[in-house]
Amino acid sequence: MIPLWLIPLFPLVGTLILAVISISSSTSKKGANEGLVGGIAVLFPALAFLMVLLLSFGLPDAGYRETLCTWFDIQAIRADFGFLFDGLSRTMLLFVTGIGTLITLYSTGYMHGDRGFARFFAYINLFLFSMIMLVLSDSLPLTFLGWEGVGLCSYLLIGFWNSDLKNCKAANKAFIVNRVGDLGFLLGMLALVSVGGVSLLSYPELAAWLVNPAMGEQLMAGMPLLTLAGLLFFFGCTGKSAQIPLLTWLPDAMAGPTPVSALIHAATMVTSGVYLLARLSSLYAILPEVLMVITFVGLATAFWAAITGLLQNDIKKVLAYSTISQLGYMFMAAGVAAFDVSIFHVFTHAFFKAALFLGAGAVIHALSGEQDMRKMGGMLKKTPLTALVMIFGWLAIIGFPGFAGFWSKDMILEKLYVSDPVSGPILYGLALLTAVITAVYMTRLMILTFLGKYRGDASAECHIHEAPASMLIPMLILSVGSAFAGFLWAGLIPGAEIFREWLAPVLSTAQTMALGGVHEGAPVSPWIFAGLGTAAALIGIAIAWKLYSGNVPAPKDDTVPKGNAADWTFFFDKFHNICGIQETRLVAWFLDVVVNRFIMLLQWFVGAIAIILSDGVRSFQVRKIRLQMGFSILGMILVIVFVALYGGSL
Repeated sequence: MIPLWLIPLFPLVGTLILAVISISSSTSKKGANEGLVGGIAVLFPALAFLMVLLLSFGLPDAGYRETLCTWFDIQAIRADFGFLFDGLSRTMLLFVTGIGTLITLYSTGYMHGDRGFARFFAYINLFLFSMIMLVLSDSLPLTFLGWEGVGLCSYLLIGFWNSDLKNCKAANKAFIVNRVGDLGFLLGMLALVSVGGVSLLSYPELAAWLVNPAMGEQLMAGMPLLTLAGLLFFFGCTGKSAQIPLLTWLPDAMAGPTPVSALIHAATMVTSGVYLLARLSSLYAILPEVLMVITFVGLATAFWAAITGLLQNDIKKVLAYSTISQLGYMFMAAGVAAFDVSIFHVFTHAFFKAALFLGAGAVIHALSGEQDMRKMGGMLKKTPLTALVMIFGWLAIIGFPGFAGFWSKDMILEKLYVSDPVSGPILYGLALLTAVITAVYMTRLMILTFLGKYRGDASAECHIHEAPASMLIPMLILSVGSAFAGFLWAGLIPGAEIFREWLAPVLSTAQTMALGGVHEGAPVSPWIFAGLGTAAALIGIAIAWKLYSGNVPAPKDDTVPKGNAADWTFFFDKFHNICGIQETRLVAWFLDVVVNRFIMLLQWFVGAIAIILSDGVRSFQVRKIRLQMGFSILGMILVIVFVALYGGSL
């Protein structure tokens, strides 16, 4: 069998080689050889994808588990360094490494001529290594290592063009907000250890402990801490997957290069939170109250982000808010214990969102960096292949019949409906309304970008061109995935439903245990759900066509004032400022002005007393024999008098 450690090893080796090239080229006038750098950057993720593909054939239901060594063993605390390759990690790794390779290939064309060319691809390979570690690990501590790794790479890649202050601020914001969520992850691990010891940090041991009848009393006694652990882990997920309240970093992260947006903030890193919920499904299956919280947070996030997407003019900002909204759908599915359906949407979303981001990057590349959709238009004739890719991604995300998003989103809506006799139809109705809004803002993006007349700088119109082959090939492959990825789960192709069956051994037990009846048949025909989902897409298209198909005037002012309705994250930034930042500043001021000065005053006081006493004692230590003899005689007299008066009572 192929060793599992080979999968993360390849991108790690690529990182080291590219780092050496980057350092050596920084002192060279010629810079790095882009052909060599691009070949190395694409080769190692491709080898990792090949390893995953080879391991996927003949995988037993229990998967493979490989322990490399003991990570640490301190008294009663022990953790092994090991990997777990089962149906869940296989599904995730196939698109993490596969789509990661395609985006890396795309980046070789997009980043052409950049001074930090080799450094950029070193970061990309480091990110893929960290993401593989996150998914492949067999325990929470090792997952946390990859979790922090992708956070670091996000910081490095968002702020890659660090000469721009806006990029640096966006990188800092992403790093800090994610650290807030990561605190929840750490505290969740501590809560688990408090209930059942350090062994519960291992995924197989945790799942076995939760279903062990002998642990019934311990399980009931530890239920409050388990509930707390579930909430804390979910809080960590809201940071990494940009859910309310820790979602403000993702739209700002669009300041980085577009391939970064496609790789980290659409297809892989932001789905880490959904993956963690699925991996801990055995824990959440016994916590219905926590699942309810997850459902409502996901619903609120999806609806809010869809509304906000309507107000954006930056093409990447529209896609950023659509990512947040789609992540909300994934969390809704997990909240009703349909963990397999949430991973299904992760799978399809990876294809169509990566295609949309790369297509948007090709448009921006063709327009020499322009991102305002009001200055676009007519790109269908000028960049037809890019338009085709974007059309496929658009049809997939709005849930048009047959495309990838249709299958996964329709299944989420159905699971919401059957989750509860009372709240289920309400959840379904709100999620369906969100789908209508999604179709509106995505159709608006397509109309403003590709239809009508070109509204940008007339002098630059003649220079608009199609993207090079290194960018087009990955885009076209992803567009095919946007069209047909859903068929791999829908069961319409004989034998293709095996992809859906991969998750059953990992998630079916937890889903059976979970409350909410997610496995019960819907009281209505699936065709009705499909018809309503299609109607939502068509209504959204019609509304957008009615509102935006006319002439759109070019903007006179590119700036959007902070706090404007189009900048809705401003309100969450204010919330963070009121509920966290100001309190931190107050504590810092108290420590600096009050505590620090008090300590300095106390230090001065103690020092002054010591100086006074030492000066007093020193004044008696003089070189005068008569005075010293006098003090000695006086001391002896005092001792004799004391003994004479009190000696009898001692």
